[in-house]
Amino acid sequence: MDRGDIALALALLVGVALTGQVAGLVRSAGFSAASGLVWPIGYGSIVLAAWYVWIRPIDLRAPTPGDADPWGADSEESPEADR
Repeated sequence: MDRGDIALALALLVGVALTGQVAGLVRSAGFSAASGLVWPIGYGSIVLAAWYVWIRPIDLRAPTPGDADPWGADSEESPEADR
C-alpha cells in the first residue's frame, strides 16, 4: 500500500464520515430541512476533490507524431520486419 492509496482511503473515509456527522448534528439541532442540503454538498465536495486531485492530472489526449513513445522501445522485432 503506497501513500496514494492511503490518501484515497483517508479522503473517502473522512468525506463520508464527516458528511454523515454534520448531517446528524444539523438534524439534531432542529434544522431537518438544512440537513437535506448537507448530503449533496458533502458528497459533491468529495467528488469535486477526487476529480481535482486524482482525475484532472491524467493526460487523456491523443499523442502527436512528435511525442515520445509512452510505452518505451520494443525489444522484440515486429513480424512485419521479417517480411
